[in-house]
Amino acid sequence: MESAKKENLRETLRLARPHSSKGLTENLIRLTLELNAQTIASYWPLESEPDTSEFNNWVQILGKTLIAPRMQGDVLEFATGDLAPGTLGILEPSGPSVPLSTADLIFVPAMAVDALGNRLGKGRGFYDRALFGIAAPKFALIFDEEFLEEVPTEDHDLKVNGVVSPSAIRYLNH
Repeated sequence: MESAKKENLRETLRLARPHSSKGLTENLIRLTLELNAQTIASYWPLESEPDTSEFNNWVQILGKTLIAPRMQGDVLEFATGDLAPGTLGILEPSGPSVPLSTADLIFVPAMAVDALGNRLGKGRGFYDRALFGIAAPKFALIFDEEFLEEVPTEDHDLKVNGVVSPSAIRYLNH
């Protein structure tokens, strides 16, 4: 039942995307500085996702460590290095893998998040598996319209510690 609710919500949100990312870079920078993060896990966005490109470039220019996801079989691992198209058509780093546990701050894509930290991903569970047991703060990146009253969840879904959108940074308690 929850699975069907999640898929219906994903489709509604997918049809409404993309929205403006104006202001997102500034909020990502502010949070990174506030938490004094030196190793940041981020991702290179699809056209429909909140745009992290400018932020990712800022991280690298400042000499901080940027790690980003790539697919290895059916496992999401994180790495550094130059970008190349990956198996799912997403830009992925081509350098050495880096344990996600070394990150001081983790930004994850999401379709929606609620005030309890429930995150709606794309439905394949890659991030839920990769983030399991990782202590660093995890913030979902969404468009403003995707902070919802309630997101349907299942037992395997991991919660996030906060949300960053173009207009706000929200810390969530759960």
